[in-house]
Amino acid sequence: MTIEQEVFKRKRFDKEQMLANGFVSEADCCILKTDFMDGDFSVELIVCDEGSVTGIVTDNMNDEEYMPLRIKGHNGAYVNSVRAAYKELLEDIAEKCCVDVMFASDQSNRIADDIVRLFDVQPDFPWDEGRYKGYGVFRHKDSKKWFALIMNIDRRLLDAEDNDPDANETGNGNEDPAVDVINLKVDEEKRDELHRRKGIWPAYHMNHAKWISVMLDDTLTDQDIIELVEESYQLTQGPKGVMGDDLIKKVLSIADSIPEGRVASYGRIAELAGRPKNARLVGRIMKMADRYGDHPCHRVVNHAGRTVPGWKEQREMLEKEGVEFKANGCVDMKKHQI
Repeated sequence: MTIEQEVFKRKRFDKEQMLANGFVSEADCCILKTDFMDGDFSVELIVCDEGSVTGIVTDNMNDEEYMPLRIKGHNGAYVNSVRAAYKELLEDIAEKCCVDVMFASDQSNRIADDIVRLFDVQPDFPWDEGRYKGYGVFRHKDSKKWFALIMNIDRRLLDAEDNDPDANETGNGNEDPAVDVINLKVDEEKRDELHRRKGIWPAYHMNHAKWISVMLDDTLTDQDIIELVEESYQLTQGPKGVMGDDLIKKVLSIADSIPEGRVASYGRIAELAGRPKNARLVGRIMKMADRYGDHPCHRVVNHAGRTVPGWKEQREMLEKEGVEFKANGCVDMKKHQI
């Protein structure tokens, strides 16, 4: 990991603040040129829109890049003082031009936000220092068991955990070895199938039979990962989890109350159930409703009136009940939403 990656690991640049603090916008990047160590050294810091941060440190005495800064074996007093001064400069830039985020990758932060919204839990960070610093644990709201763990690790460690090195690939070796992963509990019967999917590995530092590690580098979509998170939550829940019997019964009771010729959106049902932020959770309950008997789930659509993809019978059932559809194939929500 470079000095820049270490300093800006859990930071996101604010372009307005960057421009206010000396950065100049060029094409898809912002560039800052400044001196440090009383003018003995200068740095050109390049921050590009896709998130990369590159620093070029120059020794002003000979106008050449100061390579000892990057060589791990160089640990003399002088080079260490240059490293310390450069890191202090970067930390000052981070304080002025960045906002803090919970995790290193953009997908990690999106997934974390989704988990907070879906399950009404915040991550905790049990380790204050050392190699586990920054690891975020999501605990089941009722059982207090872990159902997700987000870590930033060396991706090569996944190979060490893998019993089948041909089951997945880490890439060509040119990428940053650090990667965010999320550990999730899975149904043991699905484990082998999941391991064959690109971006999913036997769990790092956890039971391989019951847990997986999923790369948070956009190899899998957010929706795919959230579905795995929801299953992990189910597998770790106590008798009264957020998606436990009480909530399931309430949601299905609301669905049962929708009269013929009318529909309700997932968000509307969530509001009526007292969980206005959990529309997606309602969708999950609808998906598993057949386990709990016969319910009119065909009368539940998304906020725009779109029916469930792949369930063509849903529209047929609604039309038989007098529900009208617009030209775009969505239910006319103004006429039919409860």
